[in-house]
Amino acid sequence: MIAVNFIITSCVNEENDIPIGEISENTEVVLVKDWFDKNKSKLRLPEQGVNFRTESQELILPFLEKEPDWDKFHHYYFPDGREVFEINLDNAEFYIPSLSQDENTLESGAIQNIMFVKDPVEERFDPLIVRYFPDDVNSNRDFNDLYYLGIDEKWSGWIDLFSYDEHHLIGFRIEQGTKVSSRTLSQESQLGTDSSSAKMVYECTETTTDWYQVTTVGGSSSPPKYLDTTFSKVCEWVNVGGGISSGSGGSGGGGGGPSQYTPPTLPSPNLRIEKHKSFKDNEKLMCILGKLELTQFVKNLAIIGETSVSRNVVLSVGKTIDPKAAAETNDFYGFNNIVITINSTQLNRGSLEIAHTILHEIIHAELYVAIGNKKGTAIDANFEYNFNKYVELYYKEYGDADVHHNYMAEKIVDRMSDVLKLIHPYLGKQEFLNDPEVKKAYPHGLPPDFYKGMAWNGLKWTDKWRYDLPERYSMEKYQSFAANFNETCK
Repeated sequence: MIAVNFIITSCVNEENDIPIGEISENTEVVLVKDWFDKNKSKLRLPEQGVNFRTESQELILPFLEKEPDWDKFHHYYFPDGREVFEINLDNAEFYIPSLSQDENTLESGAIQNIMFVKDPVEERFDPLIVRYFPDDVNSNRDFNDLYYLGIDEKWSGWIDLFSYDEHHLIGFRIEQGTKVSSRTLSQESQLGTDSSSAKMVYECTETTTDWYQVTTVGGSSSPPKYLDTTFSKVCEWVNVGGGISSGSGGSGGGGGGPSQYTPPTLPSPNLRIEKHKSFKDNEKLMCILGKLELTQFVKNLAIIGETSVSRNVVLSVGKTIDPKAAAETNDFYGFNNIVITINSTQLNRGSLEIAHTILHEIIHAELYVAIGNKKGTAIDANFEYNFNKYVELYYKEYGDADVHHNYMAEKIVDRMSDVLKLIHPYLGKQEFLNDPEVKKAYPHGLPPDFYKGMAWNGLKWTDKWRYDLPERYSMEKYQSFAANFNETCK
């Protein structure tokens, strides 16, 4: 069993001292279908919805029978290990919100699915309805390309969650893959009330929202049949516990009467990787990250790869606790919410150096995730066994930073070196080679281990560097050349 203590990993410039479930047989989906057919008549909340929302005027839309298309499903797991089947609803009617009276907004490409969350103890599946409302055609997605834990960074719109019988639970505003706010919808304005949602979020404002009932014909939307005006609280989102508690009490919808149905607790909609505005607004950083993501090594990382099932990392720019650190990575909010902070005072370094910093930090994040979800990492086929050796050596006395760094020094330096070598041509390599000082030092081109020297930056307190790397003096020279040259990313 892996054990770590949670502290920030700081990396000093030492030279300056998200999938569709491919199940070979649909046996598991058949089990979900059988359970649903037996229990769907019981999946109704009590008349009073206060068991999951304190507002008495909660939004309850007219009930529509649910018609799952059992051949179209996503199969994934929440970060806490619960199994999820998200299945497309083949209904011809659904509700979409509009903040204007323009009926053209009905051409929205909305997708509605039913999510079955397997209870970890009892033999039941707790359902929720999830509806995706893209902002425009640029955010339209096929069912295959959109699910709750697989929002891509170019998607913008609203995600709304409902109980099976159409009680609105919560909505999330997504802008280019980043969650920016949440909303709860009610039949009447609740300004001035001390509601549970107001305690969870802040800076709330209210706007009127119209919900249209739409019939889809041949992929297009017909004029609305039903109009219900509601009020929405739009608030800046603050994650105060990592999840949404949609219900309390009860034993779920597996047996008994309708009152036993309780919507499951969900994490927030998760993104593969989130760039904070401070990171996205920096063209150089975005360019460098884009080059890193071209390499197979980075593509395979759970925090970035196409098979990622949770949003694990936030990339940001700001102050680091250690002012000398090039960047810091912490898991204060759990392994599915790692925060990487690039030191805002060290952005004038060369592109290759910054690329190394970002690569180094996302490997820290990958290790946190591998430890947290207990599923290992593509970096190491025998991760748990190998990593535990470093935990035993360093954990009790030093903590995460030394454990991570010693593991990286032994297991990952060569692959980091390969990544840096592959992307250097896109990061001003020719400018670097044309520099008079570089030409003078290396008239026949860069030494074969130049990029390995770069990869060792940030790992100089490891046992291997100090006691088992005689070539480290040459590598420090490589690092000093890179530190004194500011290449561009193109």
